[in-house]
Amino acid sequence: MKKSVLFLCTLLMAQWAVGQILVETESFADKGGWVADHQAFEQIQSSYLMAHGLGRPVKDAVTSVSFAEGGRYHLYVSTYNWTAPWYDGKGPGAFQVLVDGRPLAAELGVTGNRWEWQYAGEVTVNKGTVQVALHDLTGFNGRADALYFTKENEAPTVDYQAFAPERLRLLGYDKPTRVSGADLVVVGGGIAGCATALTAARYGLKVVLVDNLPWLGGNHALGVRANGLMYENLYPELGNITCQILNAKVTEKNNPDAYFVRENQTGYIRSYQPIPDLRNYAGPASTLMQQAEAHVSTIERRNLTKPEQNQNNNEYRRKQQAEIRKKLLEEAGVVIYQHVHAYKAATRDGQITSITGKHLQSGEEFLFEGRLYVDCTGDGVIGYLAGAEYRMGRESKAYAQEPSAPEREDQKKMGMSMHWYAYPREDSGTFPTVEELPWAMQCTKESAARGSQWSWEWETGLEVDNALNAELARDNYFRAVFGNWAYLKNNEERFKEYRLDYLQYIGMKRESRRIMGDLVLTENDIVNRVKYPDASFTTTWTMDLHYATPKQVKYFKGWEWMTYCTNGKEVWIRPYHVPYRCLYAKDIANLFIGGRCMSVTHQALGTVRVQATLGMAGEVIGMAASLCAKHGVLPRDVYRTYLNDLKKLMRAGAPLR
Repeated sequence: MKKSVLFLCTLLMAQWAVGQILVETESFADKGGWVADHQAFEQIQSSYLMAHGLGRPVKDAVTSVSFAEGGRYHLYVSTYNWTAPWYDGKGPGAFQVLVDGRPLAAELGVTGNRWEWQYAGEVTVNKGTVQVALHDLTGFNGRADALYFTKENEAPTVDYQAFAPERLRLLGYDKPTRVSGADLVVVGGGIAGCATALTAARYGLKVVLVDNLPWLGGNHALGVRANGLMYENLYPELGNITCQILNAKVTEKNNPDAYFVRENQTGYIRSYQPIPDLRNYAGPASTLMQQAEAHVSTIERRNLTKPEQNQNNNEYRRKQQAEIRKKLLEEAGVVIYQHVHAYKAATRDGQITSITGKHLQSGEEFLFEGRLYVDCTGDGVIGYLAGAEYRMGRESKAYAQEPSAPEREDQKKMGMSMHWYAYPREDSGTFPTVEELPWAMQCTKESAARGSQWSWEWETGLEVDNALNAELARDNYFRAVFGNWAYLKNNEERFKEYRLDYLQYIGMKRESRRIMGDLVLTENDIVNRVKYPDASFTTTWTMDLHYATPKQVKYFKGWEWMTYCTNGKEVWIRPYHVPYRCLYAKDIANLFIGGRCMSVTHQALGTVRVQATLGMAGEVIGMAASLCAKHGVLPRDVYRTYLNDLKKLMRAGAPLR
């Protein structure tokens, strides 16, 4: 088997029966200006194309469809009026379907209040190949999941769960492709997942890594800084693998001077980000980073504004860093499945037996079978699907007597952020007014946020179950950005010559489900420095939690979109060594839990959730998995029987090659 499995984006269509053709939009040969998005998978069991034009219509997405039989067909399109949760009028995401260059009359994506099959019209075609296109009309995030041509004027069911088997049959997939024989199946390719997979593979385990994004690194690849201190470790050699994953300088890991230092308000503890070392890894991957630097230098010499340079440079570096991670994993023997979204887990006798995932471009299903599994999804997807106990939101003070906890538990949580930028341009053009965007946030002089470059502060979905409703949380962010920019562009002189140029569309989440382990780490454990026999990786970040600003609560209660953080303001800590028992599920015997879905309270999550810390946790899981494989035991047995062996591995550090 190849060490990395990547799938070319090919046209996905099938003719299951005469007169029935299904075309998945995400497989279009030429996506034009449309982007592929998977954040509605839990609703529609598929990814889709979205016209992410920032208010400017995007280039058509085009593909060819083969008709085995000519004649008259009815066309239905799976689409969604995405502003329906907030606005009863016509939605902004209008688009049409073109067949051989001729537009069908129907304007799609502007009515309805859920994902549904909307009628596009009748079309007469000859036998053979026909060109089909998605034609955006607004640039305001119209979306199309699939096209269904039928000679019978009957749409597929709007129950997308029930339609899923039919979708597979129409696409020609009778059963999932079986992937078996792994010692360890890691789901989630963020920093935690990559560090877990690389560590386990360096110890000789057969590792499969499954991730639903086109790049490895998760939030870090999207733009989240790799914060977290590594030179205060109980086990100083922990962090070596994390440095390689982050393209940071392993040899400088234990040197305080090798870190960017920012004082917090208490002055008691600082936050750190390792300085990248572009030549640290002396293998094939190092060439990629050198190429990245050459490219960045070229960009800097172009006639771009400084903000544009920074944006281009950062995006290019992130892509190159993702490629380096992939190379490192491949060289260690990890089999990588990218663009694959895990959505089903089978269990027997309290253990996972398989995980089913769907490729987000081809629609093909995969059945992953292994002895051990790791949930590094961030959302705790695997634990949730397997029936593990989990928590979401804030625990009450009575739950663990945490001083900073609220009196009553609630569903408030940290949300998701997406960066956005506007730049001064000669071709700045116009943008609709707030009044012309009734579906957007109705920002005013009093409620608008000033500025043209934003990152973490813009945060939405604080009371949304963003594990199941990521699209809803993200769409609220769109409403906020478009409404706020509409006000600034049209009402404040300094923004007249600016143009909205960049807006992320995949959310960077901070918190959702937390899977319960044998030990649930609390604020009291960290602040009181409770010592556990299984102390492992070190957390150093302050107990940094995010809450809506008072201004946001006043003007946009329930759908707030700007936050403040408690970093250095409420609970500050000294370096704390997190118990190993937080890293496996208490009720699914062969499931490790890594990343931000580990076994902690909401308060404790505020410190362990940063990237470098999660990477070190992944190293510990990889070491524990190697002991499980060596002795034929399960994660809990490592604590009960082989804890001293785990300590020896942590003391020595994982192999760097």
